Order: sequence, then C-alpha cells, then structure tokens
Amino acid sequence: MTFVIFLACDSYDAQLEKAHTFHSQGHPEQAKRLLDEIIVANPNATDAFLLRGKINEGDSDYSKAIADYSSVITQQPKLTQAWSLRGSSYYQIGAFQNAIKDFSTAIELEPKNADLYLYLGNSYGELDMFTDAIKNFNLAREISYGDYYSNLNKVYDDLNTKNYSSALGRASSAINENPTDPMPYLYKGIALYYLGEIDGSTFHLNTALDLNPENPIIFYNLGLAYLASSDRNMATIHFQSAIDLDPSLKPYINLTGIFEDK
Repeated sequence: MTFVIFLACDSYDAQLEKAHTFHSQGHPEQAKRLLDEIIVANPNATDAFLLRGKINEGDSDYSKAIADYSSVITQQPKLTQAWSLRGSSYYQIGAFQNAIKDFSTAIELEPKNADLYLYLGNSYGELDMFTDAIKNFNLAREISYGDYYSNLNKVYDDLNTKNYSSALGRASSAINENPTDPMPYLYKGIALYYLGEIDGSTFHLNTALDLNPENPIIFYNLGLAYLASSDRNMATIHFQSAIDLDPSLKPYINLTGIFEDK
C-alpha cells in the first residue's frame, strides 16, 4: 500500500506574515517573491498589494509601486494610506499634479492628519504654487500645535496693551502646548516681571535662555529681572551680553543706570 502524505499549505495570513517578516529582516526580494505568489492566488489581496507597493517604492521602482497602490485603491477606495503612498510615489517621479490629487483625497478621508498637509504643501511648492503651499503648511502646523501660534500672537498683544494677567495665562497655555519653544517662556517671564513675581520671572527667562542662548532680548529682560531683585552683578552680566549680541539695545539699557560710575 502506498501512503501519500499531503503537506498543508500555509494560510493567506501565515504567508502574509512571513512576507512581512522577510521585509522587516531586510530581505525584500524574498518578501516580494512570496507576495507575488499570494497575489496570483488571491487577486484581491489588498494587504499583499500594499506591502509589495512599499517594497517597490523602497527600491525606487515607482511605476510598479503606483500600480500596486492603484490596485489597493480600486479594492479599498477609502484607505487613506493607499492614497498617501501613491501620492508619495507620484511626487518622487515629478508627477506633482497627480500627487496633489492623491494627497487631497487622503486629506478628505483623514482631515486631521498633519503629515498629509505637509506632503500636499511640498507638492504645491514644487509647482511654485507658494500660496497653496503656505496654506497647507499652516494647516499642518495648526493641527500639530492647535492654535499655538495664534495664542502666541495674542500673548504679544496682551503684553503690548499691559494686560499682563491675560498674557500670563496664554503664555502658560502655550508652554504646555510646545515646551521646547523659548518664546512662551520669554513672554511668561515678562508678564511675571510686570506682575511683581520676580523669582518666577527669572526662572522662566532662564528657561528661555537655555532654549535659545543667542537671543539678546532674553538677556535684556533677564537683566531687568535681576536688577529688580537687587542683583546688580547678574544684571550687569546679562545686560552686557544683550549689548554684545545687539548693540542697538544699549540706549535702553543705559536708561537703567546700570553702567553709571559710582
């Protein structure tokens, strides 16, 4: 009697997982061969087309990548990633109008994705459509930081109109939104100075200086804060640094009398 042993074929999910493993381990050709087999057996294998498109794009074979992403879009027209990836491939081959269409469709599907606005802005920029480019860059920035920049502008206005309590609140909010930007620390330090909170002012101004050690305005305001706390030595040091960076500040600093001969 002859026994025939049947070897079980891997399931679609197992094959796809193996292809992902090949790809992640730096074996794109093996991954692509397996994906080719999967796609022949499963012409509607969206995930396989998507991964093969990424591999083709990684190999700079953008025409094949576009074909794979197009297959995904045909099968799943509401998949944002497919539109974005195809737009990226179009961008790479200089088909900027096509890239704009794809990134715009991706944004319709996912309007809160800041990266998509950046990609769209870059595409407009390549066509010298700078108004549209800047518009999309600003939208990306607003999504990333909320109304952060609008908030900073309002802090500036509050300081100029001597509405220091409002400036303090807005600056604190801005710090929470973007703690790596020196400007809200500078504004908060100025607001605290005028509210009589000199220790808090000095702390926030020093934080601003740590983030931007070449800003003469920060040195100038630190000089004022140290002068208000009767630390003339530190005030002198910071005023001098301000003048070294921006000599036009000297007349304002001279008004404090810090450099007058005793």
